[in-house]
Amino acid sequence: MTKDAQHPLTELIAIAAKAGIGLVPGGGLLTAGYEALQVLSKEAAAQMERRSQKRYEEFIRSVFEAEVTPDLTEYLTADDYAALLSGCMADMENEKAKYYGRLAAAIGRGEVQGSSRRFLILTLSQLSHQQVQMLRQSYVAARYDLKPGQGSGRVDQVAVLNLSDPVQKHEYAELLARSMYSENELTTLGEMLVRACFDAAELTPSAIGYRAWFSKYVDIIYDSDQVSLVYSLINGFWDEGMRTVNRAVTIIDRQPMAVFANPRIMIVGSEAMPEYLPALKARLRKADVLFVCLHDHAEHIRGHYPDSTILNFAGLGVTDITVSVIKHVKMVNGLT
Repeated sequence: MTKDAQHPLTELIAIAAKAGIGLVPGGGLLTAGYEALQVLSKEAAAQMERRSQKRYEEFIRSVFEAEVTPDLTEYLTADDYAALLSGCMADMENEKAKYYGRLAAAIGRGEVQGSSRRFLILTLSQLSHQQVQMLRQSYVAARYDLKPGQGSGRVDQVAVLNLSDPVQKHEYAELLARSMYSENELTTLGEMLVRACFDAAELTPSAIGYRAWFSKYVDIIYDSDQVSLVYSLINGFWDEGMRTVNRAVTIIDRQPMAVFANPRIMIVGSEAMPEYLPALKARLRKADVLFVCLHDHAEHIRGHYPDSTILNFAGLGVTDITVSVIKHVKMVNGLT
């Protein structure tokens, strides 16, 4: 185990014990000679030096991991570099070291120019690590249709922050005051700082614990009272990040305003022969249809839809049917 892997206070207590310094139960000094205190002072200084070195290495590593070479640093002045390095070394939070390095790289590549350079350098030094993460979350929410914890809506740039306690609300208010947000949306400066501090892999829904909705709706059509199956499919697709529209075949002429995924799902639940197929085909002329049959009408269906997939589920329960249908739809849409 390296020294940095051990808690600094644990190190000092161990040294104090070796130096014969008495400790009270809570860890406070009871007795200590001059020489022993000198040992502790030197060790504390050594700890600071080790942590400063580690932070400096993180800063430099972040600069070079961003593929910045000498010929790409024409925009990064010596003063900018000094300000970034100074801010990094003085910052209370070790976690932010890499962001200073990445901002230096972004300036060097010319992605942050003019007065924005100094403004973002100063802003980064004044923001907490948590506030930088908040900006990141809002950035992702602005660019993806994020699935909420319930319902079929989307998570907006402020809702994604989950501002549930006074500290979080204060941090957001500070970001507003620093021109990172305006009218509940990230400003250009806020977006610029996020792009500088995070790489593409860190700016995805999964990176912030969310899932993006699939871009198209799943269309569920049914010909009989199949409430349990319809709701099971709705919930199953929701779990997979796919929104649904459902309607009876008798109102197939009322097309919802949505972009549908292929295949459309047609639940054939009636025991009688489905005589509505010609009308269905007239309405879904160009669509691929997945027929979910609870009774065997495959031969009759193929007469109207020879190229569509027909799944016979006679005798199977709702759960098994739901799993199979979702698996098929995901496969067709390249989501497996």
